[in-house]
Amino acid sequence: MTTDVNAAQFEAWNGESGQRWVARADQRDRVLAPVAEALLTAASPTRGAHVLDIGSGCGATTLMASTDVGNPGSVTGVDLSRPMLDVAQERARAIGAGNATFTQADAQIHAFELGSVDLIISRFGTMFFSDPEAAFINIGKALHPGGRLVLATWQSLADNEWLTLPGEALLRHTDMRPTSAEPLGMFSQSDPDLVTATLEAAGFIDIVMDATEVMFTLGRDVDEAVEYLADTGPGRMLLETIRDGPGRIAALAEVRHALADHCDRSGVRLGGGIWLIEATWSDRCGDAH
Repeated sequence: MTTDVNAAQFEAWNGESGQRWVARADQRDRVLAPVAEALLTAASPTRGAHVLDIGSGCGATTLMASTDVGNPGSVTGVDLSRPMLDVAQERARAIGAGNATFTQADAQIHAFELGSVDLIISRFGTMFFSDPEAAFINIGKALHPGGRLVLATWQSLADNEWLTLPGEALLRHTDMRPTSAEPLGMFSQSDPDLVTATLEAAGFIDIVMDATEVMFTLGRDVDEAVEYLADTGPGRMLLETIRDGPGRIAALAEVRHALADHCDRSGVRLGGGIWLIEATWSDRCGDAH
């Protein structure tokens, strides 16, 4: 499977980014568990429903939804990354989730069966489309009229202490300075006005964006939290700008010092901000697109 539309994302998630995620799949899903729980609570998949999970990755949210819908319900996880889907399929086999299937596809252009699902969910899986409006039109067509879309995306960097606190420590050791989020970056859907306009243009109605605070447990102790943060995209990007060995050691020592104040018996805990976005596929969408 290849794609020309989101080619860079396909290459990344079937290459280094995908392999990095797979190597720490269980840890990453533990850290992001509060997001998955908030997403599934908002989505509330009903018994027997047919669900589509966009950017399903290693399958955590797909398998949670598969438990909710039971049989004869179904959940299909769609992702660009073959390595991550391999983990998802193995997880599904391990728990006997026969109603969960996984497809390697680019959701922006994949030929979904029209009107085949009741609910679409996504945990951080819709932020990297090259053409968000076209992608949401394509995704929306998989819903029957009145079907629901429920997404979790990031609020702004400033609303995510789990990034800003260690980031400020690292920035004291590099000349790099934060810039506005790139269009295809993790904060590409942090502007509620832009997200609302995109979804409306794609054919969704009744759009609601709920600013939600979550608490991330980044590690059982400071060392584990530092290791986790250093392997995230933002952490790696900043560390790569600190080229000399002693400088990196000093920078990471400062991160450890900053995190120590947020460590208790449950681990290193820092807050984050997400948007829970809900929308309905309009009865008029078939005529409009």
